[in-house]
Amino acid sequence: MKRPAGFKGFSIMSIGQIISLVGSSMTQFGIGIWIWQTTGNATPFSIVATLFFIPNIIFIPIAGALIDRWPKKRSLILPDLAAGIITIITLILYKTNNLTLWFIYIASFISGAFNAFQWPAYSVTISIMLKKEEYGRANGLFSLTETAPMVIAPIVAGALLPIIKLSGIMTIDIITFVFAIGAVLWVVIPDIRKEVEEKVNLFKDAIFGFPYIFKRRPLFYLLLLFLFVNLFAGFYTTLIAPMILAKTNNNTVFLGTVESAFGIGGIVGGLLMTAWGGTKRKIFSLIFGIMLVGTGAIILGLSKTLVSYIVACSIIGVFGVITNSSNQAIWQSKVPPDLQGRVFSARRVIAQCVSILPMATSGPLVDNFLTPIFNNSSVIVLNKSINLISIFGDGNGGAISLLSFLAGGMIVIISLLSFLFPVIMRVEEESYEEEIDEEDFITD
Repeated sequence: MKRPAGFKGFSIMSIGQIISLVGSSMTQFGIGIWIWQTTGNATPFSIVATLFFIPNIIFIPIAGALIDRWPKKRSLILPDLAAGIITIITLILYKTNNLTLWFIYIASFISGAFNAFQWPAYSVTISIMLKKEEYGRANGLFSLTETAPMVIAPIVAGALLPIIKLSGIMTIDIITFVFAIGAVLWVVIPDIRKEVEEKVNLFKDAIFGFPYIFKRRPLFYLLLLFLFVNLFAGFYTTLIAPMILAKTNNNTVFLGTVESAFGIGGIVGGLLMTAWGGTKRKIFSLIFGIMLVGTGAIILGLSKTLVSYIVACSIIGVFGVITNSSNQAIWQSKVPPDLQGRVFSARRVIAQCVSILPMATSGPLVDNFLTPIFNNSSVIVLNKSINLISIFGDGNGGAISLLSFLAGGMIVIISLLSFLFPVIMRVEEESYEEEIDEEDFITD
């Protein structure tokens, strides 16, 4: 049987990832419920997110250098294999009543380190398997690996948790890893590695992407745009689960429905991008996408009913995919494939380096500062006719809702300001003919 390649092969890998990530998302859903029921606080959610994020940022430059050197299949399989092993250990601890928050923190750190390989590895794979005109469609398709599990996992996990418990959820997760690894092993992925005769210096190779980006101002300014968006988005994305649970008296069905709305929106956005590919100039679909993501976050903060939560999450899901797919297509068309592992890794570090701030501070900010304010029924803002509790709700839920509202407003403002920067608007018109001597960064 002829092994699949090109768009067909990439589609098979994407399906394998979707199946695997459904299992992983079910486990994450169940672990989130376990954390909330065990502690009743938002801070552990911040700690888990932070401990996953920190090693991801620390190791991603090294991962990028290794991705450009290794066969691509090795880089694609490694994070799935590591996640499977961690889930097996977690299951054993849970079954023996030895699962603790401290282990979850450690597991999050280790998972983050291996996850550093996944995003740049798949980004490079798109560039080497497909034609440039297929980049927008492929990124839309691959976005389904994030959004489809968001639809399926919360509903399935929410329904199965009372029946098969967390241990059953994790068992399903372990089985699904086989599909992702098997799909990668089956398809044909071209090997574009360049042989380097001199002794390679891994550290210099790892930092190659940073000067590459800094010398190309339009790409660098585009990264700064995402840096600020990620900063404000982190204040609500980290705490969506505790916000919903706090405002619905731990209603896991409500939470599952809301999280599924994110996924449905993402699926719609992914299918739209797969068929459409974005505007001819991707910068326009990118910026308008950011604007509407911010609008969705504002609605999320103001939401009180299931319908309004679904509307908000659907907007964020649809236009988040359009934004990221358009951005990815720009980078894939401007950076040579044999450099993308290093450059894309550096890009991710720059774009997300400030995300650690909201991840680390949002939980303590809610628990120690905002929640006491929202527990005071007489709290007012601006004047006596405007009551924060009547707008956002009380307790932890109201405090997190306020963060979402403010963050969404800032994201909308940032998107509008980006139109005033020609260096961003012309990012696709630049040829980037000046090159950095790669050997200066990868050899002794």
